[in-house]
Amino acid sequence: MAEAAIMVVALEGGGAVDLVERLRAQGYRVEVTQGRREALSRLGASRHRLVVVLPAAGAGGCGELLDEARVLQPELPILVAAPQGSVQGAVEAMRHGALDYLAVPLSSDTLSAAVERALGAARQRETVPARPCAEHAAKPFITADPALQAMLQTARAVAATRATVLIQGESGTGKEVLAAYLHAHSAAPDAPYLAVNCAALPENLAEAELFGYERGAFTGALTRKAGKFELAGEGTLVLDEISELPPALQAKLLRVLQERSVDRLGGDRAVPVNARVIAISNVDLRQAVDQGRFREDLYYRIHVLPFRIPPLRERRGDIPLLAAHFLATLGERHGKAPLSMDDATRTLLTEQPWRGNVRELENAVERAVLLAVNGRIEASHLFPGGPAPEAPGADRVRPGMSVRAMERLLIMKTLRAVNDNRAQASEMLGISIRTLRNKLRDYREQPSGA
Repeated sequence: MAEAAIMVVALEGGGAVDLVERLRAQGYRVEVTQGRREALSRLGASRHRLVVVLPAAGAGGCGELLDEARVLQPELPILVAAPQGSVQGAVEAMRHGALDYLAVPLSSDTLSAAVERALGAARQRETVPARPCAEHAAKPFITADPALQAMLQTARAVAATRATVLIQGESGTGKEVLAAYLHAHSAAPDAPYLAVNCAALPENLAEAELFGYERGAFTGALTRKAGKFELAGEGTLVLDEISELPPALQAKLLRVLQERSVDRLGGDRAVPVNARVIAISNVDLRQAVDQGRFREDLYYRIHVLPFRIPPLRERRGDIPLLAAHFLATLGERHGKAPLSMDDATRTLLTEQPWRGNVRELENAVERAVLLAVNGRIEASHLFPGGPAPEAPGADRVRPGMSVRAMERLLIMKTLRAVNDNRAQASEMLGISIRTLRNKLRDYREQPSGA
């Protein structure tokens, strides 16, 4: 039997020894990790064929690990082997993406069959030829934010339609990634995916680029040329920075969206088009309409399926996930994997304003990867000039502040950074959930910072 790399994750205490011995006896190469943080660090830095999670009892406590593991490696099969297995535990594990749920103790035959079934599914995925897709579609949309996960679920539900989509959000939030996500889940993922930056189109050539032209339409038009709408075929046409289109072109775009046809420059007949249009804007188009900078009728035409991607500062719980993903992918790209980051540096990451959002975070991590020594990422690697200053009035440690007040400040900032996930916060702080719960109760009873 060929060796396969299997990670066994013991979330609390022991219990993994017997399972590991039996897997190794069956010819598998097994790595054992203790706890959620170590498991995610190893998942981001190395390649495994299968993960087996051992929660303390039932499937309780492993849902967060399953969610984050799926973000780092979406196709990786995960089994949950739970002492005192239950129907409720099985439902919970499967809801978080587990391939199978096993009740411990289990026989060697049951274990072997479950592992081979999981590895067989993984091998089948690997042997299926990859579909050609746009470069943008290779980037996963990484989030553990409940609102964004709900948005992705909506995106999957409407991806197969041909309705026009509007994606808004600040620069660097991942609008292009969401556009590619919609295309990848559309009814024609193998069809062309074309992206046009409207702000970069020369005004005198914009109409020809979008709608095409006939031979002789203008000086230099030596042959017929199809525009972007035609070239996109049955696929997707992304109009990035659509707010930058000049007013005359906005009117012509409105007609194209209404009639589903284009008039080439110099042409004498309409050419049908069927591309799905995704409009992207980093400015508030409703506000642009109110200011007279964007046509109101065009706004309503593209506002059929609107999505808004919040800035990174509004979903700080995603920062550690994104940082781990970038560490893994950029470390491998630059030949410096595996890399690790301590809790203090990770906490510092979550406290930054990230005005450039995910793009700024990725650039910071890439710089750190290049500067890192001995596989360790330090704050000085991420912020060579020092971290960005906190916003005016932000909570901070001050001279004369009591130790209790500083402790409270640290706990509350950590909770905000992880969207009030107490399990994650207690792990980052190095205290038990019970201790964290007791301290929060004390803070409620004594609200002032003594």
